[in-house]
Amino acid sequence: MIIKRPVNIYTVLYCLLFTLSLAFLLSGCATTDDMGRMQWNINDLRSEIKSIKETAPSQVEREKLDRNFQEIRQANELTSKSVSDLLVQTQSLANEFRTLTGRFEETRYHADKNSAEMKAEREKLAAKLGEMELALDDVKKKVSHLEEVERSAKKDELKQDEGTKQPDDAAKTGETEKKTPEKTEDKKEAPKPDVKDIYLAGYQAYNEGKTVEAREKLSTVLKDYPDNEYTDNARFWIAESYYKDGNYEDAILAYEEILKKSPKSDKVPGVLLKQGLAFYALKDEKTGRIILEKLIQEHPKSDQAGIAKKKLGNPAPAKKKK
Repeated sequence: MIIKRPVNIYTVLYCLLFTLSLAFLLSGCATTDDMGRMQWNINDLRSEIKSIKETAPSQVEREKLDRNFQEIRQANELTSKSVSDLLVQTQSLANEFRTLTGRFEETRYHADKNSAEMKAEREKLAAKLGEMELALDDVKKKVSHLEEVERSAKKDELKQDEGTKQPDDAAKTGETEKKTPEKTEDKKEAPKPDVKDIYLAGYQAYNEGKTVEAREKLSTVLKDYPDNEYTDNARFWIAESYYKDGNYEDAILAYEEILKKSPKSDKVPGVLLKQGLAFYALKDEKTGRIILEKLIQEHPKSDQAGIAKKKLGNPAPAKKKK
């Protein structure tokens, strides 16, 4: 194996100077000026050689620089590879984050939907439970009344038996005869029916499709028992009976009475919805739209507001609070 040594530039320059000097001497025709010029060039070359010596790095330094350069290049390659790996990992993490975000949004949507459905079911169950409680109270009252009547009848029978055992005692017989008609008269006087009984009877008639009978009984609740706990419900079902019969004008008036007399009732969202739909049924879409937009603005979270939005298609935006 042949090892090539690097050519030394200084050796080449010295050889060149020596060759030039020898050529001039051998020629024998060099003048004094030529010799002076040559000496000047030689001095100039020497100065340049000296400068090159001072500035040029040695062989050891060049090898050291080469090694440093190789190390820097290798480190750069490793850094580039690491950066590339990090970019791939970052992209992968970003994709996973987007996937998880989508799943979270989907889960939250289903949770909100299930929550709204459960709330609606709870409200329905609460309404049915309220009706059952009213019916149960009514049954208890009727049972209590029957028990009282039965006790009174037993007392009358006992007194009559005592009167039969002592027929000669005129005084006792007279007293028994006097007391018997009084109790008979008491039985003839029918007690005033309870407001719950009348309301439940009217509500049951409405459910059975007997709207006229339902209005009569529910109107009795309003006339004979003013300002009771069933007043709002009675007004609402009266309005509903008109709506069910297709008598939309009377239904609108009945709904308006609820809004005026009970503006804070929980029936208000349903009242506004049905009143707006009644105007639509009468071909007065302008007024119907105004009422449904009012429902959406004042009760945006109600189920009736959702129905109103579907009816309007593009509901008006809610007014900003000042």
